[in-house]
Amino acid sequence: MNLGFRTLRVLSAAVLSALMALTLLAGLAPAGAQDDAPEFLVVHEVDATEDPVELTILSGSYDVGVSDITLIAEGNESQATAVSSASAKGQPMEIVFVLDANKDLSKGDLFNQNNERLASLIEELPDNVSVAVVSAGERDQIQSVLTADKAAVARAVRKMKGSNGSALLNAMARGAEQFTADPTVHRSMIVFSAFTDEVSVASTVQVRSELVRQNVQVLGARYRGAENGTIGERRLGGLASVTGGAMFDATTPAELATAVEFATKIGSDRLLVSYDGETDRTLRGDLTLTIGQASVSISYPGGRFTNQPLALTPIIDPEPGALGFVRTQMGLLATAVFAGLGVLAAVWALGNIFASGESTLEGMLRRYSGEEDQPLDEEETAIVQTALVKRAVELSESFAEDRGFLVRIEEILEQGRIPLRAGEAMGLFALGTMAGFIVGFVFTGGIVSALVVAVIVAFGLSAGVQFRARRRVRQFEQQLPDMLQLLAGTLRAGYSLPQGLEAVSHEIAEPMGYELTRAMTEARLGRDIEDALGGVADRLASPDFAWAVMAISIQREVGGNLNELLMTVSDTMVARERLAGEVRALTAEGKLSAAILGGLPPGLGLVMWIMNPAYIETLFTSTLGNVLVGLGILSGGIGLAWMRKVITINV
Repeated sequence: MNLGFRTLRVLSAAVLSALMALTLLAGLAPAGAQDDAPEFLVVHEVDATEDPVELTILSGSYDVGVSDITLIAEGNESQATAVSSASAKGQPMEIVFVLDANKDLSKGDLFNQNNERLASLIEELPDNVSVAVVSAGERDQIQSVLTADKAAVARAVRKMKGSNGSALLNAMARGAEQFTADPTVHRSMIVFSAFTDEVSVASTVQVRSELVRQNVQVLGARYRGAENGTIGERRLGGLASVTGGAMFDATTPAELATAVEFATKIGSDRLLVSYDGETDRTLRGDLTLTIGQASVSISYPGGRFTNQPLALTPIIDPEPGALGFVRTQMGLLATAVFAGLGVLAAVWALGNIFASGESTLEGMLRRYSGEEDQPLDEEETAIVQTALVKRAVELSESFAEDRGFLVRIEEILEQGRIPLRAGEAMGLFALGTMAGFIVGFVFTGGIVSALVVAVIVAFGLSAGVQFRARRRVRQFEQQLPDMLQLLAGTLRAGYSLPQGLEAVSHEIAEPMGYELTRAMTEARLGRDIEDALGGVADRLASPDFAWAVMAISIQREVGGNLNELLMTVSDTMVARERLAGEVRALTAEGKLSAAILGGLPPGLGLVMWIMNPAYIETLFTSTLGNVLVGLGILSGGIGLAWMRKVITINV
């Protein structure tokens, strides 16, 4: 009995021990797997110029196989075709260490301990890695130039001495100069920082631009070294993020040693993963890559080599909703067509309301021009006479008149022969601007972009009206010599001046024919013929026609041969127009040069901004850059004004 009980106790203890062992192993297995898996993953290069697409990755572990990688491409599970590392392929690596040399690190012998640990890590780097070291004290100092002799670099690190201050940005700028220009090299800058940089002359923008230009990944460790509790230089986090690297914070010497070792391990190699991705230039590749516990998502343009981490930011397409069709290419096209048709329909309808029928000036004058025999109808039924529209027109005209530009609007409408009152034109202008805002908001979804579209529409409408007015005035000026010759011919044939003007108005084309018809209609209604012709000159702002009217007025007062006078005036105008044409031909080269020289600086700046935004943004983010931009605009304006003065010749 006792033997059986003892045996049962032994068996129970054995079973309990086995269960505890299994529990311990079960708890340790995930931890061990997690230790082997990379804890850091960043894709900083994508070569999608050909199949297969190759990814260059910073990883916490470079001992990875195809089976360890999970890929989700365009929402579907994919498979890596090849996995290797830069070291395995013998690709060259360059690392520049930038080390905070503030003498306050000597407390607790942290400075020497950290340097000794770094020296040991440098000695263990692979043969394909070249190393340089820059100290960041009160003055940046190159401790070792870029070299493959790791032992010499390690000795230089062990000999480093502390200094006042932490000129970290200056040291990073000096360190960026150490990298070579070889496009096949992978570059890393490993930074150790314990104090805030308050003495550097180099700016964050300058350092960031240079690192991005050279495709350098910033990695490093920040240590709580200042008494105010801050952890290193705060701007390092932004630099690491922009360049596709990372900063690891530490609060104890042990954490600092781990962070420095991890940053050095990450920066000393690259993981190269190939898969069948998107190489069509018209399409975008979306990828989620998982290795162990680490995962990263990117979006890249097909058919291109992308080496800027910010350009690989994942693009999240909105979830389809009730208006999902509108967001598709076909939906946008259909929306644009219907929106354009709606705007045209609205403009056509309002044009019919404001400018149709006999309510226009042209329609009313036609009754007295002899072209129609319609009787006057006191019961006009045009919609423009309704109370609502009439009130809106009155408000628009009152607004324009109060601000002093009603007369100018009426002049432009008269010159362009646009059959609208000033208030009606302003109403259509407001409607078009509002339609532009709505269309811009529908397509872009942003208030600012919609406002930009509305401003463009407003300027377009204004420019269109002014263009029509200028073109009509120019055509009128070109027809003036021919009109005077025709008028002189009618006078030689025995016509009186009113009869001659009436005959010419029916023979000559628009706009001269219309203006003469209007002037003769006004004369039939009792206005003096000279005043009617003077009204044409004022309406079209034509000094040449005013000159001809003055000649007619003087001749009627003092007498003389009017047809000879008109022929003389016509010949003078033809000769002057010929001279003006010669002047335009001679100054065309100067005008073209002014246009090219004026557009070259902003055009070149725009191209540089598209190609390398980080390089050009210094002009807009620094005080000196803003001053230089302002001086450039001022000097460019002075130069253009001077060139315009030189090439402008009044005839």
